[in-house]
Amino acid sequence: MVPLEVSNSYGQATYRRAVLPDAGRLADVHIRVLMVAYRGIDPQEWLDSLPKQLGEREERWKYRLVNLPDDPVVVAEVEPAGIVGFAVGGRARGEPPIGYEGELISLYLLPEHQRRGIGRELVRRVARSLLDSGYRGMLVRVLSANPARLFYERLGAKSLGTDTVNIGGQELEETVYGWSNIDLYFPP
Repeated sequence: MVPLEVSNSYGQATYRRAVLPDAGRLADVHIRVLMVAYRGIDPQEWLDSLPKQLGEREERWKYRLVNLPDDPVVVAEVEPAGIVGFAVGGRARGEPPIGYEGELISLYLLPEHQRRGIGRELVRRVARSLLDSGYRGMLVRVLSANPARLFYERLGAKSLGTDTVNIGGQELEETVYGWSNIDLYFPP
């Protein structure tokens, strides 16, 4: 897991829909990002348990890719590393506010590939896919203690309130953000 350098964020990354053989790499990236990004936010015992869950998480990815084919899973690849990040979209979970029926369910990007435009492009591609599926607005839920939530604010998301989520047996606050008009914020 040696960090790889990328000289040009826009010219080096390629984007595509995830396919079944990607499940193992998606699980690996997911766990690696969780362990770094959520240190000090999520329960440490839960974070420490993640590497042991690699096989289980790979199976979850296989399930998602086979059984939820309409939910976009977009990957970013950088050579020679391969997949360095992903974004998942779909129908908003729970009872979303009116006009926010789509959701950016997750965005994970290895730290060594952040701040290069890759995350922004992953969000844009999921947003466009949701728009193509008939969704006009999109939510994203971010742990309130996560400084990465500012990324969504820079992309124009507005805070719609807070909620709670149970992670590792602990209740944590999350901020619910939304874009009321995907097309306005994420043009083709």
